[in-house]
Amino acid sequence: MYAEGTITREEFRKARREQTLREQRTRRKRILIFCVTLVVMFGIGVGFGTILARAEDTEKEPMYKYYANIEIQKGDTLWEIAEKYRNPDYYKSRKDYINEVMNINHMTTDSLTAGEKIIVPYYSPEIK
Repeated sequence: MYAEGTITREEFRKARREQTLREQRTRRKRILIFCVTLVVMFGIGVGFGTILARAEDTEKEPMYKYYANIEIQKGDTLWEIAEKYRNPDYYKSRKDYINEVMNINHMTTDSLTAGEKIIVPYYSPEIK
């Protein structure tokens, strides 16, 4: 009944199933290769980023914290003192520095009196 060279329904289904399985394996391999490539690229990016960050982070000279006892002159303000003695690497703002000066000297207001002596922190690369 079947002509020679034709295949049966079961043979056709089997061939179709095998073809589908091959396509699935190929798709899985491509997805795996894509994922591995992404992971490797991410790793390389992080590695180079770390290397560049270290290269940019030059060896900074060590700084040491000291305290100076200064006499207030007429017209001096804590803002001017902060401008002179504050190191921006260690204090985010002048206000932070002023708060530390006020704490060190047990001050309740930021007003200063000429002739008064206060202690101020400062940073220096020199060991004293």
